Amino acid sequence: MPNELADSTSPYLRAHADNPVDWRMWTKETLAEAARRDVPLLISIGYSTCHWCHVMAHESFEDEAVATLMNDRFVPVKIDREELPDIDAYYMNALQAMTGQGGWPMTIFATPAGSPFYAGTYFPPAPRGNLPAFTQVLSAVSATWTDRRDEVNQMTARMDRGLAEMADAVTSALPAEAAAESLTPDELDSAAAALLDSYDPAWGGFGGAPKFPPMMNVLQLLAAFVRLGGTASANGGAAAEHPMDRVRAEGRLGWLGADGHLTGELVLDCLIAVRSTLARIASGGMRDQVRGGIARYSVDRQWFVPHFEKMLYDNALYLRAVVAWAKVERTLDPASKWLALAEREIADTANFLISDLSTDDGFIAALDADSLNSARDSEEGAAYVFTPEEFAEAGQAGLLGLVDSPAGGELSGQVVAAVRIIDWLGMEDVPFDAEHPAPWDIDATRAQRETLAAIRARRAQPARDEKIITEWNSLAITALTEAALYKGAVEPGTAGAQNPDTTGAEGSGDAEEWGQAALRFWSAMHARFDSTGRLADLRRSFTDGVAGPGRGGLADWAQFITAGITVGQLPGAAASAPVASVPTLAGLGVRMLDLFIGEEDDVLEVSDSLGDEILDVRASDPVDNTVPSGRSAAAEAVLLLAELGAETERADETLTAGRLLDLRDGLLGAYRAIAERAPRGCGHGLWQAERALAPVRVAGRDEELRGTAARNPAVTLIVETTGVPGPDGATIEVPDGTAIVCRGTQCSLPVRTVDELERLLAH
Repeated sequence: MPNELADSTSPYLRAHADNPVDWRMWTKETLAEAARRDVPLLISIGYSTCHWCHVMAHESFEDEAVATLMNDRFVPVKIDREELPDIDAYYMNALQAMTGQGGWPMTIFATPAGSPFYAGTYFPPAPRGNLPAFTQVLSAVSATWTDRRDEVNQMTARMDRGLAEMADAVTSALPAEAAAESLTPDELDSAAAALLDSYDPAWGGFGGAPKFPPMMNVLQLLAAFVRLGGTASANGGAAAEHPMDRVRAEGRLGWLGADGHLTGELVLDCLIAVRSTLARIASGGMRDQVRGGIARYSVDRQWFVPHFEKMLYDNALYLRAVVAWAKVERTLDPASKWLALAEREIADTANFLISDLSTDDGFIAALDADSLNSARDSEEGAAYVFTPEEFAEAGQAGLLGLVDSPAGGELSGQVVAAVRIIDWLGMEDVPFDAEHPAPWDIDATRAQRETLAAIRARRAQPARDEKIITEWNSLAITALTEAALYKGAVEPGTAGAQNPDTTGAEGSGDAEEWGQAALRFWSAMHARFDSTGRLADLRRSFTDGVAGPGRGGLADWAQFITAGITVGQLPGAAASAPVASVPTLAGLGVRMLDLFIGEEDDVLEVSDSLGDEILDVRASDPVDNTVPSGRSAAAEAVLLLAELGAETERADETLTAGRLLDLRDGLLGAYRAIAERAPRGCGHGLWQAERALAPVRVAGRDEELRGTAARNPAVTLIVETTGVPGPDGATIEVPDGTAIVCRGTQCSLPVRTVDELERLLAH
């Protein structure tokens, strides 16, 4: 008979519904049952695409004898970390405090009140290396609970105090005088230089294996490059002695970064690190060369062999990064190989999001790393790898090839990569024009992709986790909208898409389709929460239209607001998605601030969640990990609300644009304490600090001028009106056929041509 998990909204929990383990969900009733029986909680935390979660489930949770031991001596609890991230974070802190390391599956033993006293990750069915057997752990913990209860109580008391102190340690360590101001240009230069100290010149990225896609740091470096005048020099806006002018004069712009080596000049090194990192990822095996999209991380330093799960948030952040990269490359040279590669990544990733990671009304959470192989056994990467014999069907004439890496030694086949892209980028004597297309845009490579896609389609496909997570869904909507704006989205219902000149990227993509999907998904997400528009209770997730157990946290609210503001820039958005209106978004911003951000003695007090009725955890962690932290996500939302001119009332104050900017600076001030010491952990925060120095908005309705603004790396937001009052107090309107560039309350005269607009944006 299925256990309690059969009624869960989590696909991960439902996958354990037929285990012989009497799994319970995380509820007050579950803890009350443990107290009544006077046994510990055995809390198992994971997620649907976690490979080792599957392994432990098969080895232990499906075993009748193990299940009997668990059921007799514990109350077993299953938690999906993606549905309840605050509970996951609380127990992850406990695990790291006890063992010095973390990971999933997470195995926590706790009192009936939820206080942890022993923790680990994966435990094998028999002793292996330094790991005891899971049954040995169960017996030892049960004996300790029964025979040494005083020691358990002392341990939990110490742990509870320690976790409570950990929850506000970062905030308490901040100097009060530093917390109210965002970072200065000098501080951001130091943070970028510190990040580059960990850059890998041979293979791109930062640090060694395993390598995670550092997209938030890429966005930070691109913004620093623009701030340091890297793109202004292309428009005659930089001093004659700017390093980029020298690079142009020496004819090195086209291959700068192809060999990955830094120069010691910060502005050049920002561009080199971005080019090398994104080119290596785009040409490696971590990037799906057949269908698009990227995997969770690379097992090796070379980006060759992935851990095959595909997460929505990784692909959303990758799309945001390559759109930002394309804007920079287009400004530097609209005919360059680098731009061609960036636009290839935009098209393939945007199309992958829609084709493989979406449903009718939103983006799903993930695709599993494991699938059934030809023997019907579950195997990591089985859907993606090829034997040499299988690959031979695709031919050797195209760009794609198999990677022979020691990191893939346990796979049943080899990973497909496109490593010759790197050589092509660095070959100055190889032309690139209409008669000499990019290597991915030739018939032989198209044939390879079609053949390999057909082979893969005949295989068992990875499972889909179809939870719609508010934070991740919002990230993807923002990214898809930015891709649509870059490529030239048109008003819904009009014919064709106004695509800018491209450089031959295969599958250039349909900007109109991307934009309409983003609008539809954002409107559907809004409608799930509250049909009245009040959104009193944003939820963390939905599955099949049913809300999950978690309330939305700060990151959910902030990313939701950012998605709404970004979608509002699409042509026709006001008519297609009225819930993306300025008053609605301003109201959401006030609600977010009321729930999560307060002030005491002019210092912001930030909470990442609304607390849990069981543990009542309200921590604040500013570190950008796999996704932007709640704090840095809120900083972006507040920055965009200020640029939008979203003035509204909050309690006893008027929330003006100036007040919003003060809140933004207070949120970003927290990164002063970690920017230079740990820049890899605050990439999104540093990116927002870069944007906060000189936000630029372009006002107007002219389609051509708005398209130009959408492809300019200096532009923060595109609006229809300036948001600035004129002498009569009314908002300054933009004459038809013109655009106005505003920096704060300073706005330009209207301009009518693309050249005039580009000159304004270059200064």
